[in-house]
Amino acid sequence: MRRLLLLVVFVFLLPTRAAADLPWIRPVDGPVVKGFTPPTTPYGPGHLGVHFAVPPGTSVRAANGGVVTFAGTVAGALDVVILHEGGLRTTYAFLATTTVHAGEPVVRGQVIGTTGGRGPGHNGDVLHFGLRRGDVYLDPMVLFGPTDVHLAPLH
Repeated sequence: MRRLLLLVVFVFLLPTRAAADLPWIRPVDGPVVKGFTPPTTPYGPGHLGVHFAVPPGTSVRAANGGVVTFAGTVAGALDVVILHEGGLRTTYAFLATTTVHAGEPVVRGQVIGTTGGRGPGHNGDVLHFGLRRGDVYLDPMVLFGPTDVHLAPLH
């Protein structure tokens, strides 16, 4: 009986582990128009994520699999937060709609909402995408690996 239980647990965990090993994907196909700028002090000015330029109504995809920890309104803006393996949390802000609810598991690439939400300084044409580990904000572009690398000769 104990071996059967271990086998059942292993079989159910295997797909989750394999999915977590997939590379991260950008939540939308649009250029970054505002980058990550960490504040120099805890409450100083900065930008705790990146903005992707996209037309309103663009589908927003989960950058990787995880569990939705929040889907709702923050300061008048519609947000989704997903907890990923390793304690990483991604935030998708200034959405017009959401298709997920708190507690729901999501898979990499799953549509979680659409762009077009408005808020202070946001007119519906960007997706704010953020990354945190615990209470520390990180540059979310590190999830996608190097981009636009140009090598130049040393001589």
